[in-house]
Amino acid sequence: MFVHSIRVAKAGYRVCAIDISKTMLEQARCRVRVANVSDRVEFHQKDLTQLDFPDSSFRYAFSWGVIIHIREAEKALDELVRIVEPGGKLALYLTNKTAADHKIESLMRFVRRKPLTDFHSLPFGDGIWYDMNNHKLWLWRFDAQTIVNYLADKGLVLKHRRIGELSEIQRRLQGLPRHLLLRLNNLAYSLNIPPYIAATSLFVFEKKRR
Repeated sequence: MFVHSIRVAKAGYRVCAIDISKTMLEQARCRVRVANVSDRVEFHQKDLTQLDFPDSSFRYAFSWGVIIHIREAEKALDELVRIVEPGGKLALYLTNKTAADHKIESLMRFVRRKPLTDFHSLPFGDGIWYDMNNHKLWLWRFDAQTIVNYLADKGLVLKHRRIGELSEIQRRLQGLPRHLLLRLNNLAYSLNIPPYIAATSLFVFEKKRR
């Protein structure tokens, strides 16, 4: 959150950043102070599925790696659509159900006889609960076209989609294999390869004017 808030603030914009986690907000405030942009960034602790901002409050809205952890993704998307003004833009950084990563992981799990057996097949894609630090963490693998169609019904038109990360497997690696995969990710991004095989994609939508 703080990385993008700082980047946007340094570009000369005012930023309203939200997170449900008090700890994350405290860390973000600290980073923003260090970056000397506190006067252009405000923080709020809010649930993305239940925002209290008025309709059409923002010209631009951006969600990076948040909706992928919200089981009730439909509510979060509806709230983001609601707070963007007509003519404004909504950017979403989302996981991808058709990513090559998942096929590689499925193959490796088949070989090791450790399949993922508790996936939930849902209208927006596939999801699973992971155990992380004694807490349950939801993770989506979104069906991109379903998201595009859903937002189109809400009056948002897809303007751009491009690759985010080709692979996220490097997060489980160290040393040379990790370095090589990071280089591959950078190359894939610079070549703008088809996003449907990437682990993540960036979507930019524009809200139709009434």
